[in-house]
Amino acid sequence: MVNREKIFNMTGIYIIVGIILILIGGVFYLFWGIRYDGWGDVGLISFVSPVIAFGLLTIWLGEIKGKQTQIVKK
Repeated sequence: MVNREKIFNMTGIYIIVGIILILIGGVFYLFWGIRYDGWGDVGLISFVSPVIAFGLLTIWLGEIKGKQTQIVKK
């Protein structure tokens, strides 16, 4: 069983938002590439790259916040 307190705190929310951003970027890139056959379109890459980067940074922030919370609790 999943520990809900571990997921639904700020650390878990950061990680969930980061995963959602990465999925949005990946799905949008795949949809746009398949639909318009524009895999190397500059506009597409300039939209998708920051969305995926913000997703990765948000997950990283969640991990850092989780480590800080564990240090404070000890």
